[in-house]
Amino acid sequence: MKFFMVIMMMIMVPKTKQLIINYSLVMLMFNLNMQKQEVSKISYFMWGDELSFWTFNLSLWIGFVLIFSKINQPKIYNKSVFMMLILLMMTFYSWNLMMFYLMFEMSMIVVLMIIMTWGYQPERVEAALFMVMMTVMTSLPFITTMMNNSTNLSLWNIQYMEMNKWEYLSLMLVFMMKMPTMFLHMWLPKVHVESPVQGSMILASILLKLGSYGLIRMTSTNSEMNNKLEWIILSFSLWTALYLSMICFMQTDLKTMIAYSSVVHMTLVFATITLDKSKSMLGGMYIMIGHGTCSAGLFYMANIMYKNSKSRSIIINKSMFSMNPSAMMMWFFMCMSNSPMPPSINFMGELFSLKSIMNWSGTSSTVVVTMTTIMFSSSLYSIFMFYIITHGMLKKSTNTVKIFNSKNMNTTSMLIIPMIMISINPDLLII
Repeated sequence: MKFFMVIMMMIMVPKTKQLIINYSLVMLMFNLNMQKQEVSKISYFMWGDELSFWTFNLSLWIGFVLIFSKINQPKIYNKSVFMMLILLMMTFYSWNLMMFYLMFEMSMIVVLMIIMTWGYQPERVEAALFMVMMTVMTSLPFITTMMNNSTNLSLWNIQYMEMNKWEYLSLMLVFMMKMPTMFLHMWLPKVHVESPVQGSMILASILLKLGSYGLIRMTSTNSEMNNKLEWIILSFSLWTALYLSMICFMQTDLKTMIAYSSVVHMTLVFATITLDKSKSMLGGMYIMIGHGTCSAGLFYMANIMYKNSKSRSIIINKSMFSMNPSAMMMWFFMCMSNSPMPPSINFMGELFSLKSIMNWSGTSSTVVVTMTTIMFSSSLYSIFMFYIITHGMLKKSTNTVKIFNSKNMNTTSMLIIPMIMISINPDLLII
């Protein structure tokens, strides 16, 4: 109860300083108490291990960055962020599948509220409805599966759940839609384009990780079925990642391009998690944490460009950061982390994923060529995104960036530092 008492205090306090103090108390009291998978930490309601600790730590860090952003109706916005953190805490630390599913879906309601309240275009209604329809379409079969296995819903003994192929498919679909993977990703670019920058940061850095987290938890449910379908899942993931990398080259909208790059990374995470090996799980975890901070930073800096040029077009924003060395340096860090390149933690995640897939395929020439092409193309569109914004002649219709002040510098630094710090000691993320 001590955690929930602090959280309720945090929601009710009106002053910003008290808000930040209570926020820090939750981070210290909760994370440091529930970071190990020990018998003394297990309760009838919540249970945590290193995976829960790091995913919730990512959520806390992004939420901490978001409360400093300037937005209309700040009181409602701060309470919305804290409500989302409560739901995420109950999602990442619950050890009952039904509880996990309820919190899993309720967290999307906060994103819908942010899109509908602070979105600035009428098309946001269409994007929100599209997201709701996709969620309902994939969730209903999953509810049926849970009802058929109502006696084995504890994540502690989830490996004893027996499922047929249709139940296994329903389980995969609900997490594939949240990651998202190809053919279930159509809602993501629409929602990113219509949502404010805060909604895009929450969606890309936190809510896309819910699908990966759930998939890691459920990989041990039906290992026999998983082994049979492994080659189908891996071939689907690799070819769709290559296809989506090519789609990124055709985008002219900055937000849409960043959204599609998120789908490429999450599809690779989907392939590595399916292998259910220690090295592949570690690679997936590296990509999850690195992509969470990197994608939030990319959306934040894309919003800085939009504020200056009133357009998200790459062509109109050409050479936007060419006269601002600080903005150019931060954009370089974000784009190279998205590539990925060292010292970002994404680089280690890509290497671990590549090694795991190579071990599974037995160095098949098709897999080697496909993986090499994916890594090359995913690096190429990030490099393209960097040099278009930072090189060339500045258009006369666009002024130089004057809004990249110390606040923006600190916000982007807070998103870059975790990637570099974890890459210095990556053993922290061993799960």
